[in-house]
Amino acid sequence: MAEQNNGWTRRDFLTTGGAVVGAGTLLGWPLHSLAFRPDIVNPLAHYPARDWEKIYRDQYRYDSMFDWVCSPNDTHACRVLAYVRNGILTRMGTQYNYQNYSDLYGNKASPNWNPRQCAKGYTFHRIVYGPYRLKHPIVRKGWKEWADDGFPELTPENKSKYKFDSRGSDVHLKIDWASVLKYIAKGYVAIAKRYSGEEGAKRLRAQGYPEEMIAETGGAGTRTFKMRGGMGLLG
Repeated sequence: MAEQNNGWTRRDFLTTGGAVVGAGTLLGWPLHSLAFRPDIVNPLAHYPARDWEKIYRDQYRYDSMFDWVCSPNDTHACRVLAYVRNGILTRMGTQYNYQNYSDLYGNKASPNWNPRQCAKGYTFHRIVYGPYRLKHPIVRKGWKEWADDGFPELTPENKSKYKFDSRGSDVHLKIDWASVLKYIAKGYVAIAKRYSGEEGAKRLRAQGYPEEMIAETGGAGTRTFKMRGGMGLLG
């Protein structure tokens, strides 16, 4: 017979396990005490303390709820239900009605899309109350200097100057909300000027974008924008 760790065999384990179970029966409740009792029709009605049931049933109670769209970097844009209790987000939920949505052309999704939500969306409220959550806007120092200089073309020299080729080695600066909104607006204007019209299309081609994608922009370089995290993180 094969020997196990510490020199134990399967026979030793079964023998010792049986002895422990037997000792537990002798020292604890005998098994016949768990037998059916004909004098108690409803065991729950005779339970000595049932306060735990209220806590159990009350753990998912909420005061209000609202919908929001979760759009992390995977871009799926799932609709999420947020449940609020005592002014605190306690949990997230999903909606089971994706088959009712349609686009501008009347195309509808399949019920197989339900539920459409990942673990990031289900636990987003932990990020909201997390100890490392940003509570003020920040901007990368190199990006701010680039914006202050008028968004010059990012040549290899400028990429190094403004740390676009080594962003991980740059520092972030705390900035007030009014200023960060101005910088975001400046960035939008710079993108629109650079990538709109035929000159913008040429730049997109030079960067390797396919013709189908360039055509869909309709000559505008600012048709779709996506904010990262919603906290005014620039750079």
